[in-house]
Amino acid sequence: NQERSARKLRSPMLAFLAVALGIFLVETLFMWWLQPLFPYGDRFAALLDASALLAVMAPLLYLLFFRPMARSICEKTLAERALRVACEDLEAKVTARTAELETANHALQEEISKRGRTMTRLQLQGGLLDAVQQAVLATGTDGTLVYWNQFAEAMFGWSQSETRGRLLADLALFPQELLTEELSDPAAARAWDGEVPATRRDGLRFPAYLTCSPMWKPDCTVGGFVYTFIDITDRKEAEEAIRYSEEKYSTVVESSPTGIFIIQGGQIVFANRRLFEMVDRSPEDLRNLFPREIFHPEDWPLVEEIWRKRFVGEGPVQDYEFRILTPAGSIRWFSGRTAQIRFRGQKALLGNVQDVTERWEAALALRDSRETLQRLSASLITAQEGERKRVARDLHDSLGQSLSAIKFIVERGLEVSASKDPSASLAIIRSVVPVIQSTMEEVRRIAMALRPSTLDDLGLLITLSWFTREYQSAYPDIQVEKILEVEEAQIPEPLKIDIFRIVQEAMNNAAKHSQTEHIRISLKQVQDCLELRIQDDGIGFDPDQSHTADLHGGLGLASMRERAIAFGGSCTIASAPGAGTTVTAGWKVAGAIAAQLS
Repeated sequence: NQERSARKLRSPMLAFLAVALGIFLVETLFMWWLQPLFPYGDRFAALLDASALLAVMAPLLYLLFFRPMARSICEKTLAERALRVACEDLEAKVTARTAELETANHALQEEISKRGRTMTRLQLQGGLLDAVQQAVLATGTDGTLVYWNQFAEAMFGWSQSETRGRLLADLALFPQELLTEELSDPAAARAWDGEVPATRRDGLRFPAYLTCSPMWKPDCTVGGFVYTFIDITDRKEAEEAIRYSEEKYSTVVESSPTGIFIIQGGQIVFANRRLFEMVDRSPEDLRNLFPREIFHPEDWPLVEEIWRKRFVGEGPVQDYEFRILTPAGSIRWFSGRTAQIRFRGQKALLGNVQDVTERWEAALALRDSRETLQRLSASLITAQEGERKRVARDLHDSLGQSLSAIKFIVERGLEVSASKDPSASLAIIRSVVPVIQSTMEEVRRIAMALRPSTLDDLGLLITLSWFTREYQSAYPDIQVEKILEVEEAQIPEPLKIDIFRIVQEAMNNAAKHSQTEHIRISLKQVQDCLELRIQDDGIGFDPDQSHTADLHGGLGLASMRERAIAFGGSCTIASAPGAGTTVTAGWKVAGAIAAQLS
């Protein structure tokens, strides 16, 4: 800056020197041109004159021209320098201010843009909150309402202008005590949601799903709360309808007399209580088992093929029968029907089964009974013919001979009587009496064999005593024990012959087959039932083989059962090889009398 100022001061000096030199040159030239006019005529004088003029004019010029001009120039230079410095400072300040203004303008534009976006977002959010199908309201920390959307107006009946500035508790939209614990400390507030009983302005109550969320400030404090309400009346009604439907169908399914199950993914995923009872398994057992482990191995291929067709929608829905195996190893017959359904969003099979074991057993029993009846009918005819043959043989062999002897004796007596010998005739007539007596006993024996007369005359108990005496006489190696703990009056008349025949058949079978040494006969009253039991300690037999033998010939066991069943009773035969045999027959006394009357 000092060098620049020195240069500026030299400039007026140089200008002054230039002007002085110019005056000198002009004066010299002028004097030189006027030389002829002056008497001197000396050019040197002219030069000297010019120099003198310059010497005189120089101070004057310095004082009048150079110094003011230098001062002016110096002041101007200083002013220009100050102005330039001021301009530079001003330019620097203008540049800095311009940058500041540009930065502020940019920030302002960004703020305006941000506020515009914020306003747009707020308008969008406001539009969304008004368009959303939920009641949305906001409160401050003191519960004063600051926002209330249009759907809230429709839901609760309060307009936004009516709610602004009011306390939420004053409107009694829902029980405030539900949120007491969650909002008791706003600094530790947390979101809450749940079902609440909401109340409209007109007092109408309806179920609503409420969510309450805190609004957080930048300083991490709660500035208020936002509440959203959803009217769940339709959902609750639907849930109630579904619950009622589920209860109804659950009751129907659980109360069904048939077993119901659902197969999905090759496993049983649902089964009702009746199915558990039918297969004698628990729910845990069925969850851990595959169906093929329950079905009889011979029937599983058929069931599997039917299920496969039903799963892909092939073939008609039809009933089928199969066998299952219980944990105890027994076999039960089932009748079932299967259909394709949707369960938990996937294809499944719905099965409905019924235990038809009793029907199968009844069918087998009916078939056996028919076969037995056929054999009984055929054997009855044979037995009748055999009995007739035996009776005819007895009549011919015993009564016929006795009658022939009586006829011969009578003829001899008639001949002797004709010869006039009374004593001889009397002796002959007397000899016929023993023969007639023997004939009468033979007739009584045959009649007792056909039907004991004592049964009608003296009763069942005396007839059984007579039969056991006769039996022990015929089989002296077998000891017979009688336990008759009933009175004769307690035995219905229709049962007497059947009880006698069952005892007769059982004891004859024991004598023929059991190799027993002791037989016990028991007849007693058990509550309202009459119980007959014939027990021996013989070699016993296999009831299944005996049943097979019965189907192909024998009548003993079948006839005893038929006699018991004919009067509403039952007859069971328990035996095992080496364990003896027990025949038990029982009748309800009233049932036996009713059966006889019918």
